Amino acid sequence: MIKEKLESLGFKDVDEQKLFEVLFENDQMREKIVEDVSGKTDFDFKAKAERKKELFKELDNLLVETYQTTSVLLDESKLIGGEEGCLCTFDLDYIKKKSKESIFDPRRMSAETKEHVTKSLDEIINALSK
Repeated sequence: MIKEKLESLGFKDVDEQKLFEVLFENDQMREKIVEDVSGKTDFDFKAKAERKKELFKELDNLLVETYQTTSVLLDESKLIGGEEGCLCTFDLDYIKKKSKESIFDPRRMSAETKEHVTKSLDEIINALSK
């Protein structure tokens, strides 16, 4: 019915973009087409649209939020996989002969280096706890 009405108004071979522009800019034409189409059918578009809004509102009222909690400590593999919780890791490396080495003995670290690492970790913990 809409297509027939548009064709009678001279919009037979108009592309969809141009048709959209015409209907968007011309409120009177749009209202006339809606009025004519509504008159040719016994289907009440406004009532159906209102009923749809009511049903969606009713569905929104039926939504229930659920949360999962566990009383045990978080599993490290689930943390790493991102399944639950929050994970923050720090990898300590050292440079030996201009290459990074990740396996080292912390007992061999100087007291100054241990103090610097501890201070840096404390700063991070303070920043995260704010």
